[in-house]
Amino acid sequence: MFLRDYKILFKRLGFALALFTLSRLGFYFFNFTYFQVGSFQETVLAFIYGLRFDLATMLIANIFFILFSIVPFRNSTYDTFLRWVFTISNTIWLVFIIADYEFFKFNGKKLTYDLFLVSNDIQEQAFQLILNYWYLSLLVIITSFSLFKYFPKRDLSGLYYFSRIKLYFALPLSLCVFVLTGIFVRGGLQMRSLSPKDAFVFESYELGNLALNSSYTLIRSFGKKGAPLVKYYSSDKAALDEILSKRSFAESGLGKENQNVVILIVESLSQEYMDGEYTPFLNSIASKGAFFSKNFANGRRSIEALPSIMTGFPSLLNTPLSQSQYQSNKFHALPSILKSNGYRSAFFHGGKRGTMDFDAYCASIGFDEYFAKEDYPDQEHFDGHWGIFDHYFLEYTAKKLESFEKPFFAGIFTLSSHQPYTIPDQFKGKFNKGTLPIHESIGYADHAIKMFFDENKDKAWFKNTLFVITGDHTQANADKRYGSVLGRFRVPLIFYHPTMNLNSQVSDKVTQHADILPSILDLLNISYTDKLYFGASVFNEGEGRMLNQDSGSHIFISGKSMVLFDGENEKRYTVDSDFLKVLPPSMPFNETTLDELKAYIQYTFNGLRNNNIYKISK
Repeated sequence: MFLRDYKILFKRLGFALALFTLSRLGFYFFNFTYFQVGSFQETVLAFIYGLRFDLATMLIANIFFILFSIVPFRNSTYDTFLRWVFTISNTIWLVFIIADYEFFKFNGKKLTYDLFLVSNDIQEQAFQLILNYWYLSLLVIITSFSLFKYFPKRDLSGLYYFSRIKLYFALPLSLCVFVLTGIFVRGGLQMRSLSPKDAFVFESYELGNLALNSSYTLIRSFGKKGAPLVKYYSSDKAALDEILSKRSFAESGLGKENQNVVILIVESLSQEYMDGEYTPFLNSIASKGAFFSKNFANGRRSIEALPSIMTGFPSLLNTPLSQSQYQSNKFHALPSILKSNGYRSAFFHGGKRGTMDFDAYCASIGFDEYFAKEDYPDQEHFDGHWGIFDHYFLEYTAKKLESFEKPFFAGIFTLSSHQPYTIPDQFKGKFNKGTLPIHESIGYADHAIKMFFDENKDKAWFKNTLFVITGDHTQANADKRYGSVLGRFRVPLIFYHPTMNLNSQVSDKVTQHADILPSILDLLNISYTDKLYFGASVFNEGEGRMLNQDSGSHIFISGKSMVLFDGENEKRYTVDSDFLKVLPPSMPFNETTLDELKAYIQYTFNGLRNNNIYKISK
């Protein structure tokens, strides 16, 4: 192989690199509201910085193409073979990047291997996903066609093509290509290879996700080990003592025994939608109950919401807890705690049985029964995509609840405000369409909940029921303030009881999904010894906390002090009065905030590794 053979190889790889870089531009425009927090200079720098990740990903995608290209052999048939290898290899990895243009809006982070944990759901929804995101499908076709059509061609004419390949010349050059490929795949000659966390070097945290590309994060997530052993404190007990010394986990004394409990999790319900008055009924319920507007979801996906809400365990791993290697650890969840206090429990989700593994997870944490689409008596009420329309399934749920022995505990998860935001024909045009596709379906979900409350408010079971209403995660935002690192987790939290005056307990404190379990047990006067110390009752007088994980960094708020920590580097901020914007720590900053976060990380990781997180305090 002569030098011109290497020249054509580099030209082909350069063409592939250009497409990977162009794909970042598409990602930027599809998620413009997320990235607009960054300055123009920072944004340009993120594009430049991202070339390292593009180069590494492109070389990984083309590893077989490179190997086949440095084989000292050439003819027209072989070159056609190389053309197909090049097209297929690059198309596969560019598909993941293009798909993440929209999936990132749902996922809240770049793709990782846990995408394949819900692969069955994706397969079932493949047709409607392709149909609803036809523009992405078209973009994939155009990209693949471009790879094939504009594949740089070798000059197959003249004496060069027929000249004999000299192995003594080709082999050392091929070895050099192979070595250089390895160097660029690892991101250079530095001690540690390039890592996704290396992208988060900007003042605007969000731009780290612009520098990354989704195929790279997907590749790097395979084979990841579980929680690392952490030694910030001399012992795990010392870490827990640090947590206990900083925060109150006391009860409020407001409890009322033997009340039914219904947790209503509304798909994609962001606090932004309540602020925008797309939920008139929920707004009215909020005014009658205890409404916590500075509440945070402990994850960005539905599959992360259940462990946070039902177990009080925030999503602090890169993999959802229910899908991680710690899924078999012993957790004392609401269903099992309430069951030991005489409660019957059931979970209702109008989706297909097996969706997100909700049914298996609910069984593992102690729910007595699980009701899904297949249990619903009239399949004509299927929305054509995910499951039974909300107002029908809520009516079915109410009938089941009325038949249950009291007291009962029910988890209800709505679904109609999930993409593609389908609503029944009879309700089309009746709700505020707003500026985003989800707005009308949020209006329908709100109306379905209103119908549920109106139809059951005079029932005996209803008057003795504590309702907890929240969103599982946020969704697309029209208000750019909610595109911030804090706004992306802001979901409402409402506690409502028809005969308890919870409105007087409204507080401006920070709350999170992990607070729901201890708050419910507080309001039921149920004492329990096996506790997690992530959440506390929202009704006690202590200051709230928010603990989260986003794109490899832990996020922690104590008061108005906020820390981002990736295990090595920290960033300190203060939070504005709306808890939407982060500011430099010019205001008084609590210097112990990072210490408390490190205590939580040790408490979490070591407790998971040793499966003794409930025993640390004993």
